[in-house]
Amino acid sequence: MTRLRAANRFAAPRTPREVVDGVWLLGSARVNFYALTEGRSVTLVDAGFYGHLRYLNEWLELTGRRVGDVDAIVITHGHADHLGFAGDFDRRGVPVYVHEDDVAISRTTRVRRPPARIRNQMWRPAALGLLAEAAVDSVFSQPPVSGARPFTDDERLDVPGRLRAAHVPGHSPGNCVLHHPSLDVLFTGDTLMTRDPMFGGEGPVVFSEHPAHDALCLSSLRLLRPFGSAALLPAHGEPDPASGAVDVAIDHARIAHAR
Repeated sequence: MTRLRAANRFAAPRTPREVVDGVWLLGSARVNFYALTEGRSVTLVDAGFYGHLRYLNEWLELTGRRVGDVDAIVITHGHADHLGFAGDFDRRGVPVYVHEDDVAISRTTRVRRPPARIRNQMWRPAALGLLAEAAVDSVFSQPPVSGARPFTDDERLDVPGRLRAAHVPGHSPGNCVLHHPSLDVLFTGDTLMTRDPMFGGEGPVVFSEHPAHDALCLSSLRLLRPFGSAALLPAHGEPDPASGAVDVAIDHARIAHAR
């Protein structure tokens, strides 16, 4: 097991907060993940970078829980800043759910390679900041999720909240959003973000792991309209817990470009 650093001077830890009833925002200023609670049971939506396990452990202690209370992890898509520490839980027998089109890469170490968008702009200070956070948080040695369990489009997962998965093409082959019907919140992953984690800039944005697919990401937002009344919980940027936040973000979304 990779030894985790106690801190990362290139990352600004978030103060954990309950953004809607039973849903906690965790992670760093650049990369969010969420803890969905039901009694003592915890389901994680995404798993940050590998080193972000420290943020989970701090939250578990804060709320009087233990690692053993994490019963499932659901991944919005198979990129390194979402798979993070999920491999450790997979080894313990905790189910880690990934869309069927991203399962294959999630079971390998290929996700450690930076996407083309950041490789092409690596000289920019903002890109270097994200790479530094990733490197110190052990992205290049994070374990694969060898036992990743596939789910399909429109499947209702057997986890607290009965999350409904919706496949949204563009950002990655198996890119998804996850809807919590009783709370009416939408975990959008990188399908719809409120901040560009690579190059900064506030406001609703989309982009692909490869720039050639950026336009597809923008056009695919139409698939989120059935969830337009939901609160918006992205993987990058501030969540918006207001009713109808998803519709508003879709209306104002743009393709992110390096600044």
